[in-house]
Amino acid sequence: MGRTVKPADIAGAWAYHLWRITYEDGRVTEPFGAGASGLLLYTHDGFMSACIMAGGRKPFARPNPRDATLRERADAFDGYFSYAGRWRLVAGTAGPRVEHEVTVALNPAFVGSRQWRDARLVGRRLILSAEERTPGGIRRHELEWRRPPARRPGGVRSMRRSRT
Repeated sequence: MGRTVKPADIAGAWAYHLWRITYEDGRVTEPFGAGASGLLLYTHDGFMSACIMAGGRKPFARPNPRDATLRERADAFDGYFSYAGRWRLVAGTAGPRVEHEVTVALNPAFVGSRQWRDARLVGRRLILSAEERTPGGIRRHELEWRRPPARRPGGVRSMRRSRT
């Protein structure tokens, strides 16, 4: 059971933990697998950025991405998800909802869209969910984000999925 969500509660950084898609037939998938990592940022002045990448992504054979093969580029695209823009929290009929007004995105089809997410806070976890209508039926997306541990002086922490 989550508690009431206020903008100040979700502002700041969140580390990716899990993205689960549940299909009408009961199947459950994780689009980027167990080794995925990511970061979700909500600023106090209304901007947001979300990025998730699959674990084990292979580097390009050459250092310059412009020299990558079409296969390498397609694999890089398939293993990464990102968009950014403005955000706001609104009251929904079933609880709080976050609106993401997308202004930049890896997927050009997202630019100019509004992405709505139901929002729940459970302890230090932020759970965002949405239903997506597809030709094959409704899919329910649930993304779990956790507050990252405090940064250690002199070091950079990975945003890889925590095991807890």
